[in-house]
Amino acid sequence: MIITQSRAMEARIRTTSWQWIILAALVVVMLAQMWTSVYQLSVTSDEADHLHAGYRYLQCRDFGWNPEQPPLAKMVAALPLLAMNIQDPILSPCGMANGKMVDFQVGHDFLFANPESVLMAARMAASGLAILLLLTVWFFARRAFGVSTAVISGTLIAFEPNLLAHGSLVMTDVPAALGFVLAVYALYVYLSNPDRTRLVVLGLATGLALCLKHSTILLAVIVPSLVVIDALLLDSTERMRTLLRNLAALVSVMVIALVVLWGVYGFRYDSRPDQARPWTPARLESAHGAVATKVIPAIARWRILPQAYLIGLQDVLVESDEGKRMFLVGRMYPTGRWFYFPVAATIKFTLPTLLLMLVSAFAVGFWKKRKREAAFLLVPAAILLASAMSYTINIGIRHVLPLLPFLVIFAAAGTWSVARNRWWATLALLALLLFHAVSSLRAFPNYLSYSNELWGGPQNTYKYLSDSNADLGQALKMARHYVAANRPTHCWLIQPYNETASDYGIPCDDIYSKIPPLHFDGTLIVSSILVDGVMSPFWKRSASLFKDVQPKAKLGGSALFVYDGNFDLTPMVAAERLKLATSVGPHDPQFAIAQASDVLSFDPNNGLANAVLCYSYATLGEAGMAEQHCNIALKLMREDRFSLPHDTADVTAFMRRHGLQIYSNSQPKP
Repeated sequence: MIITQSRAMEARIRTTSWQWIILAALVVVMLAQMWTSVYQLSVTSDEADHLHAGYRYLQCRDFGWNPEQPPLAKMVAALPLLAMNIQDPILSPCGMANGKMVDFQVGHDFLFANPESVLMAARMAASGLAILLLLTVWFFARRAFGVSTAVISGTLIAFEPNLLAHGSLVMTDVPAALGFVLAVYALYVYLSNPDRTRLVVLGLATGLALCLKHSTILLAVIVPSLVVIDALLLDSTERMRTLLRNLAALVSVMVIALVVLWGVYGFRYDSRPDQARPWTPARLESAHGAVATKVIPAIARWRILPQAYLIGLQDVLVESDEGKRMFLVGRMYPTGRWFYFPVAATIKFTLPTLLLMLVSAFAVGFWKKRKREAAFLLVPAAILLASAMSYTINIGIRHVLPLLPFLVIFAAAGTWSVARNRWWATLALLALLLFHAVSSLRAFPNYLSYSNELWGGPQNTYKYLSDSNADLGQALKMARHYVAANRPTHCWLIQPYNETASDYGIPCDDIYSKIPPLHFDGTLIVSSILVDGVMSPFWKRSASLFKDVQPKAKLGGSALFVYDGNFDLTPMVAAERLKLATSVGPHDPQFAIAQASDVLSFDPNNGLANAVLCYSYATLGEAGMAEQHCNIALKLMREDRFSLPHDTADVTAFMRRHGLQIYSNSQPKP
């Protein structure tokens, strides 16, 4: 009976306007969740930088602001600002001398010179790209598998907490997901029945994808791979002719895509107006990746791609080459690990989504009959995952969001093939979709720190993941409400982003305004990134302050923790002074020496302080003092349980570059 009703309902959805009603409802539901949650969030890490840059792109075609990602998503977010009364704190921004850190500070000043309605308008515009993602998944799933699969896929997308978390932020992660699935969908349609119109659409879709995020350059691998696989699935008599024809068509796709990319950059090579000087990636001189140091400069000489696009791509590669510290399931790693994203997915994806993927993977008979569709879903996902697993920067599930559209359609199609002829499976599928929606809604508005029930939900995400998985700077409004309700006598806000307590009217001191005292009695509002020890290389010892202390409150799920009591903040003060010393040291080594010496006056066994002294004396040409302090640093670091292997590796590499002798008692033990 249930099977008969299921088939009748499916037929009704196919032949009536119900499919459009369901799609419209999913759009409204997704928008409602994004807009009502994001209104409660403070500006996140990159938003001010992205929004300010997008405004400058539209205002004066200055693509030298924040070139680290292509401009399209930032321009979309900034469009509403053209119709608003913007208070511009910068007198001559077009072509202004800048750099990556300057970009962030100027973006901050620009954003907070204007009312919050400016950020909200930009976020609403950005959410349009998330809705386009929902629509693309719907139409892809419907064309490949039918309306029922489209309904299941659309439901999974509309209630996916990670897409809700990032979909209405002025960021580039959800736009990247849109770019990938849009290009692959256009390729699927073209190869199904090639003609000139579909070829042009494929070229446009690919070009738009390239304008959304640098990671979409992987389409240069994904698209040809799918063309080859699609031809191999044909009869041998047609295989070679079809393959050659479609590979030749990719030349036209590439040309159209490049025209779109150049068009978004205004058909101008120079990133800045009037040939103003662009910034170059930090640490480029020490990079050793061939693509960043040789290939991109060669492309720049031939001016094949816009300058700003190349600078951004180079910056991404240099950062990846250097790597960053990574936190996973309670353990710190000096750099990224291949297993990070697979493990993070089991924490950050909902349990129903994971289970539906597993069920679909066992629907072998169905996928044997739908090899072509399986290829168009699994090949892009496999290439994206393989690329992500090679990253040395593992700071958030947001970097693999492009996997979700493909895996969601795969999960929906395979599971529906199993469920449609079994009443109990149909009921189980409906229950899982309901569970998926409830799990997401229970996290509201803390989608950014979402983790599924198996891992304890948003309140416990920090135990297993850090960085943008838990705190992206979104909880300062919540901190303001907490302080207003509890009125602590004295409080400090300690978080890694450059928004200050005064930006949100929080009556607390903050670590960006001044260095805290060595001893503090009162309320600390601390980012979970610090609690996990990820905040910076200087903060590892500071994390121990909170290891056995229960927070009085958690804000934003796992974003900010509130502690009351009497605290010895010596490690934190040392960390801040050393961070200041390293940022200024290359330009003012005497200042760095003064800061590091001050740290040693109250923390004499600080290995990093001795490393700073070593670097500073080497800059001054005092090799003897540099050698002495580097060897002391090595010895102390090897005895310090908070040091990571790459801390000593960095010091050792510095000594070898500068010809400094490593003493025998500083050598690692065999």
